[in-house]
Amino acid sequence: MLLESVFALFKSVPAIFYAITTGSTITLSGLYMQNRSESERNTERLRHDALMRDRERDMALRREVYLKSAEALAHAQEYLAAFARDDLAADQHEALIRGIGGDLNKVHIVGSLATVQAIVEANEFFVRSVADLGVEQLPVKRLKEEIKAEEFLIEAAGGRRDEALTRMREMDRAQATESAFWTVQNQILTEAHAAMEDAAERLRELRETLLVSEARLLRDAAHAGIAFGTLVVRANVAIRRELEMPLDTEAYLGLMERSQETLARNVGNFQEQAIEDRRSLVTARPAPARGAFVHWFGRQKEPGIQAVAERPAGQEG
Repeated sequence: MLLESVFALFKSVPAIFYAITTGSTITLSGLYMQNRSESERNTERLRHDALMRDRERDMALRREVYLKSAEALAHAQEYLAAFARDDLAADQHEALIRGIGGDLNKVHIVGSLATVQAIVEANEFFVRSVADLGVEQLPVKRLKEEIKAEEFLIEAAGGRRDEALTRMREMDRAQATESAFWTVQNQILTEAHAAMEDAAERLRELRETLLVSEARLLRDAAHAGIAFGTLVVRANVAIRRELEMPLDTEAYLGLMERSQETLARNVGNFQEQAIEDRRSLVTARPAPARGAFVHWFGRQKEPGIQAVAERPAGQEG
């Protein structure tokens, strides 16, 4: 009975109502699907934008870290080569690598395993090279200190010699004939001259030894810098991959290999020239010849007493 009443009710509703209702339902369904699709697209767009912002922050951080690390590696290479420089003070030398430990350690935070490995290998080689060159540099420093000591001895003996000569001139002008005075001054003059000759001979030997030591240090520092440069190239390749910078790796490695070979030849030529220049500098400073500091003060002071000093030709009068 109830079912018949429901059917009767449906039959009494005009057909136009069903048409309007159906059309509205289809329209609402279409709007719902459109809104849902648009919402999904917006959600996906927001997710993509968030990922891009995160990626950009990550890349910005990596760029900052990697550029600092590349600069630190360059300073490290310069530091190795500077071990043989005698015009660079110790504090200036150390300033070349100030802070590079922190710059290289940051790579461990943002770098991939390949990049970290390249940095670690370069850093290990650098530390070993610094230790080896530091040990090799010690004899060079010691020789330089010994040379300064010998130069000081020569200067001091020269002062005693000049003082003795001055007194002998004064005695000569005063017509002094006391043999004891002349004997003392001549003894001072002779001892000072002998001390200068001995110190000059030791000085020549020290300079020759220093030449060999500096040449060896120059060679080893140059070789260490070139070998370290090979590891720096590998690190740079890894860094470029991290930063997604296009690079023909094979061509780049070939280019750097040729560059390293050219650099090695130039270093060898420079080393030979530097050794030759320093050798000529050493030979240009001969030890004083015997008699070079002897002066003559005139005549016999009293019968049987003659001044030890002799007068070179052309100084009479």
